[in-house]
Amino acid sequence: MTGTTATPEQRPRQLLKWLLRVLAAVFLLVLITLSAISAALGTHRGSQWVLAQANAFINANSVNFRYESAEGTFLRGIDLYGVSYRSGNNMVRVEQIHSRWNPMTLLEGEFHLQSLRIAGVQIDWHSDPNAPTAPPMVLDDILQPILPLPISVRLSNARLDGATINYDDLNYTISSLGLNMSLQGRALDIQDLTFDAAPVTLDAELELELQSPYALSGNANWQLDDSLLEGTEAPSGELTVDGDLDRLQIDHELSGLTEVTSSGEVQLGLARLLNARSDALDLRVDLQHTLGTQTLPGPGMEMFTVQALTLRTQGTPEDLALFAAARLDIDLADDFVLETDLNLRAALRGSQFRLDELAMRTATGLLAIQGRVNWADGIAVDLSYELDEPSPGDYIPGLPESMAIQDLRSSGQVAFNQDPPSPSGEAGQMALAFSTNDLQATVNEYTFTGDGGFDFDGINWTVDSFVLQTGENRMALTASLNDGNILNAEASIDAPTLSAIYPELGGRLHADATVTGTLEQPVIDLDLTANDVVLGALSIPELVVTGQNRGGMNEIELTTSNIQVPVGDTTETITDALLRLRGQPDAHNLLLRIDSSLVNLRLNADGSVTNGGWQGRLLSSEIDSDYGRWQQTQTADLSLTAAQMNLDTLCWDMAATSLCVDATLTDSEQLAAQIMLQDYPLTALNDVPSERNIAQTTGMDFHAATAASADIRLPFTLPADMALEGTVSLDATVTGAISDINGLNIDINTSSENGNFYLQSEPSVDELAGNELAEPLITHFVWSNIALQASQQNREWQVSSQIQFVQEDPDSTAAAMRGSANASLRMTEARELDGNVQLDFDDLGWVEALAPQLTNVTGELDGRLNIDGSLASPVVGGDIMLSEAGFQMPALGLDMRAIEITLSSDDADVFTLSGYAESGVGSLEFNSDIMQPFSDERSLTLQIAGTNFVVADLPDLSVAISPDLRGTASLDGIDINGQLIIPRVAARITTLPESAVDVSSDTVIVAADEDSDVRNAARVDRGILADIPLTGDIQLILGDSVNIAGFGLNARLTGQLDIDQRPEAPPLTYGELEVAEGSFEIYGRTLNIEQGKLLFMGTYDNPAIDIRAVRTVENMRVGVQMNGTMRDIRSSLFSTPTLPDGDILAVMITGRPIAEIGTEQDGNALVGAITSLGIKQGQGLTDQIQNQLGLDTFAINSRGDVNDSSLMLGKYITPRIFIRYAVGLFETENSLEIDYTINDRVKLEATSGQSQSIDLTYTVEQ
Repeated sequence: MTGTTATPEQRPRQLLKWLLRVLAAVFLLVLITLSAISAALGTHRGSQWVLAQANAFINANSVNFRYESAEGTFLRGIDLYGVSYRSGNNMVRVEQIHSRWNPMTLLEGEFHLQSLRIAGVQIDWHSDPNAPTAPPMVLDDILQPILPLPISVRLSNARLDGATINYDDLNYTISSLGLNMSLQGRALDIQDLTFDAAPVTLDAELELELQSPYALSGNANWQLDDSLLEGTEAPSGELTVDGDLDRLQIDHELSGLTEVTSSGEVQLGLARLLNARSDALDLRVDLQHTLGTQTLPGPGMEMFTVQALTLRTQGTPEDLALFAAARLDIDLADDFVLETDLNLRAALRGSQFRLDELAMRTATGLLAIQGRVNWADGIAVDLSYELDEPSPGDYIPGLPESMAIQDLRSSGQVAFNQDPPSPSGEAGQMALAFSTNDLQATVNEYTFTGDGGFDFDGINWTVDSFVLQTGENRMALTASLNDGNILNAEASIDAPTLSAIYPELGGRLHADATVTGTLEQPVIDLDLTANDVVLGALSIPELVVTGQNRGGMNEIELTTSNIQVPVGDTTETITDALLRLRGQPDAHNLLLRIDSSLVNLRLNADGSVTNGGWQGRLLSSEIDSDYGRWQQTQTADLSLTAAQMNLDTLCWDMAATSLCVDATLTDSEQLAAQIMLQDYPLTALNDVPSERNIAQTTGMDFHAATAASADIRLPFTLPADMALEGTVSLDATVTGAISDINGLNIDINTSSENGNFYLQSEPSVDELAGNELAEPLITHFVWSNIALQASQQNREWQVSSQIQFVQEDPDSTAAAMRGSANASLRMTEARELDGNVQLDFDDLGWVEALAPQLTNVTGELDGRLNIDGSLASPVVGGDIMLSEAGFQMPALGLDMRAIEITLSSDDADVFTLSGYAESGVGSLEFNSDIMQPFSDERSLTLQIAGTNFVVADLPDLSVAISPDLRGTASLDGIDINGQLIIPRVAARITTLPESAVDVSSDTVIVAADEDSDVRNAARVDRGILADIPLTGDIQLILGDSVNIAGFGLNARLTGQLDIDQRPEAPPLTYGELEVAEGSFEIYGRTLNIEQGKLLFMGTYDNPAIDIRAVRTVENMRVGVQMNGTMRDIRSSLFSTPTLPDGDILAVMITGRPIAEIGTEQDGNALVGAITSLGIKQGQGLTDQIQNQLGLDTFAINSRGDVNDSSLMLGKYITPRIFIRYAVGLFETENSLEIDYTINDRVKLEATSGQSQSIDLTYTVEQ
C-alpha cells in the first residue's frame, strides 16, 4: 500500500483534528483527577483516609494528636469529637469541633466558613525555663508572604463554649466567645464579637489593617457581673478607639459605680514591639476624666456630693502626673451644707506616690495635706497637714447661738509604716504615729491651746501627753495600752471657770482619774467634784463622782441633791439622786435612785460587755408619782449591739393596772415595739373637787374597786362638773423606720367596758318649789363598751370606734337612754380626710328625763356625719334624722305625732333642716337652710306652713293655727314675713299675768336698771327683741271660731291685723278686730254687746275702741258707749226712753232707778260700775248714791296702783266716834276702822282687817 501526501488544503484540517484529540485527552485527564479528589474529599471513606494521613503526619513530629470520632466530609464540613493534643507536659483537649463550609463559593473568589463551633476546651500549658530564647517576632515578615490572599475569607457563626486555661499558676475560664469575621486583602473586619468570662461580659466591633502601623478603629461595651460597692449598680462602660497600634485616641463613659467621662490619647508602641523595633511597650497617656454632679457611691458616703470634678493624668506608668479640681458639698445636717473646693497635685513614680498638695478650701478656711506614700518595700506613709479656719463655728450644725468658735488653727504629722510580709506569708509589723504641736481656737473670746499625739508600734498604744488649756481651765491626759491589753492611763481636769467653756454654764469642776489593769478588768480610781453648776434654770449645788476598786470590783458612784429642774412653767426639785455602777465589763451591776417633788424612781440592773455589745437584765424598778406607783413585776432582758437593741417584755403593775413594753431596734433604724396597758382607771382624768361633789350627791364610791386609784391623777383633767368611773385598756404595735415617722406601721386598739359618766348641773329656778333648797342635778350615762381602733399602714391612717351607752335616772320612771355611735376615718399621706360617724337611738323614751314637760316620747334618732377635706381644712356634712316620733305635753294638752325631722349637709357651709308634725286634726311642716353656721357670716332662711295645727288643747285654752311664714336671720338682724291664720281659739281667762297691767299713761320713767321690771308702756324706746334688729310684715287673720271668755266677757272675735316691724322700734299694727257677737257681765248683770271694735292705727298696745253694750229692763233700754283708746277710755250712758245718768246706771246695774236703791250692796255695785266703766260725771253719781244711803262719807280711795282702790263708807255714831268701812274694788281685802277723839290733842285709832293695829296720836302745836 502506498502512502499519499496531504495537500496544502488538507493540512489545516489535520491540525485541527489533532488539536481536538489533545484537548479531549486533557479534559479526560482533568475529569479523572477531579473524580479522584471528589472520591477522596466528598465521601466519608475518603475523608477518613485524609484524616488518617494528616494524623500520621502530625504525630511524626514527636507530638500526640488524637480524636475519638469524626463525622461529615471535607467537601461540606466535618465534626470531630474527643480531640486531644499533647506535647511533653502540655496538653490541649477539645470535646467537640463542628464546622461547615461551602466549596462552591471558591468559584466566586471567596472561602466562606459558614459555621465553626468549639466546645469543652481544656488547656494545660507549662512554660519551659530552659527553652532557648526565641528570635524576636517580626509580624510584618509573617504577614507579608501571606497577604493579600488570592481570595477573600469569611467566617460566620464562630463560637467557643466553655474554655479553661491553666498556664503555670494562672487559671482563667471563658464561658463563651463568639464572632463574625472577614478578611479581604489586608483588611480584617470583626463584627458581633461577644465575650463572657467572669466577672465581665463584652461585645465589640473592630476594623484592623494588617500592615504597619496597623490602623485600628472600633467600639466596645462592657459590663461587670457584680457591683463593687454596696448600694451601687454593677459598673459598665462604652469605649470608642481610633488610630493604630502605636497611638490611639480613646473616648470612654463609665456608668454604674459612678458617672465618669474620659477622653484623650494613649501611646502604646505595640506595632513597633510586634515588629521587633522596640523591646517593650512604650505606654504613655494624656487623659482627662470628668465626673458630673452626683453623690459619691458606697455606704456612709451619702453626705458627700460632687458638683464638678476634673482629673487629668499625664505620663507613663513609671512617671504619672495627676492634676484634679473639684467642688464638693458635704451635707452635715438638715438644711446645712458645707461647700468646699478641692485641688490635687500629685505624681505616681514607680512604687512611690508623691502628694504635692491636697487642698480643701471653704469660704473662709483651708486644709492642706502633703507627703509621700511608698510601697517599694512594705508601705510607708508620711503626711503633714495645716489647718487654718477663721470661722469654724459656721460649719458646726446645731451649735448654740451662745457659743462662738473662731480662729481654729492646727498643724501636725501622720506617719504609717508596715513592713513587707515575711517569707512565710505573715503580715509585716505596723506602726502609726500622730502628733500636733499647734492646736489653737477661740471659744467665746477665750483662747484654747493644745498639743499632743499618740503612737502605735504594732503592739503598744501610747498617748505621751495631750493637753488642752484655756485660761485657768486645763485638761491633761497620758495613757498606754501594752501587749496583753495592759492599761495605764491618767487624766486630770481643773476648770474653776466653766463659763469660759460654755457661757451659759456656770460653776467649777475638778476631776482626777487613773485607770490601770486590763481592758477586760480595769481598775478605776476617780474623784470628780462639781460645785454651783448652773445651766439656764437648771442648778446643781454639788455633784460628786467617786470611783475605786474594792475586792477586785470597780465601783463608780454619783451623788447629788437639791437640784432645781425646770418643768414647763414650774420648777421641780430633785432632793436626792444616786447612781452606782459596780463590777467589771464582763459582769457589773447598776443601781439608780432618784427622789424628787415630781417622781421617785428606783432601778436595779446587771449586765456584761460581750461580743462587741452589752447584754443585761433589768432586775427591778419602781416609779412613784402622781400618776401612780408602778412596780416592775418580773426580770426583763436587755441587749445592745451595734446592729440591734432589744428589750424583752418589761411589765409594771399599779394596783389593778398593768403596763407592758417590748421593743427591738435594728441597725439604729428599724423599730418593732409593742405596748399593752390593761385596766387603767379613768378616775385619773377627774377633777378632784368635782368628783367629790358628785360622789356626795349620788353616794357613788369612785374608788370602790381599788382604793389606790384615788391617788392617781393626770396633769390634765376633765372640765368641772364632770366625772368618769371605769377602766381603759390599750394595745399598740409599731414597726418601721424611726427616721420616717409618717412611714411607720402603727396599730392601736383601745377599749373600755362598763364605764360611767356623770354630769352635774344646777336646777333652774322654775324647777324649785317655794323655799326649796337647790340641789345639783346629776345626769348619769353608762356605756357597756367603747372601742377605738387606729392604724397607719403605707402612710395612711385608718381610725374606727364603737360606743354603746345607756343613761339611767333612778329617780325617774322614764325609759333609760340607750344608743350607739360608730365612727370610721381615713387620712391619706397628704392629710386628706374621708370618714363618717353614725348615731343610732332606737328608743327616745329617755328624752322624758331631760325634758320632764314631755311624756310618752316615741321615735327613732339616726345620724350619719360625713368628714371630708383635709386635716387643715376639714369639711363636715351628714344627716341627722328623727323619724316616727311623737310625744305628749300635758301642760298644753298636746299630743304631737308623726314627727319627722331631718338635718343634713354636704359640707360645713350649708345645713338643711326640714320637718313635719301633726297635732290635733292639723299638720305643720318647715324647711330651713343654715349657711356657714361656724363663721361670723352665718345666716338662716326658714319657711313654715301648716293647717289647723293645734298649739294648745286645755279646758281653758284651745288654739289652732295655720301659718304661712318665711323668715331670714343673720347677725345683722331677723326678718319675718307671711300670714298667720288663727282659725280656732277657745279661751277662758281666769287670771291675768302681771305684764297685762300697764303703768299709768302719765308715768315718766326717769331712770331704771337694765334688769328692773318696767311695764310695757315705758319701753317705747326698745324693740320687742331687745337689741336684736327685727323686721317683718305679718298678716294676722282671725277665723270664725275665735272665742274668748273671762272677767265677765264672752265674745267671738273676727278681724285682721297687719303688723309691720321695723328695726329697733315697736311694731306698727294696722287693722280692725270686731266682736261679732258677745256679752259682758258686770256685778251679775249681763250686757249684750251690740257693737264692738278695736281699731289699730299704729301702736299695738293702745288701739282705739268703739264698744256699745245694752240691757233691756221691762220697757227700758239702757246701755253704755265706750270710745277713745285703750289707755284713755271715754264712756257715756244712753237710754230709751231718756233717763238721768244716775237712773241709767242704776237700771243697768240693779234693774231699778237710783231712787229705789236702798241697800249698801246696790250702792257698792253702782260705785264699782262708775269706776270700772270710766263714766263721765262719776262724782255727781257718787253724791247721789251717798245721799240716797244716808252716809256721812261715800268715796273711792286709790293709793298707788289701781289694784289698791277701795270703796270707803263712813258714819259718825257720836260726835267723837267715827266708823269707817272700806271694801277693795279689785282685791278681796276689807277693813274696819274706828276713830275715837279723846280731846283736841289725843286721838285713838283702831284698825281690823288683813292686819290689826291700835295707834295713839298726840298732837303738839308749835
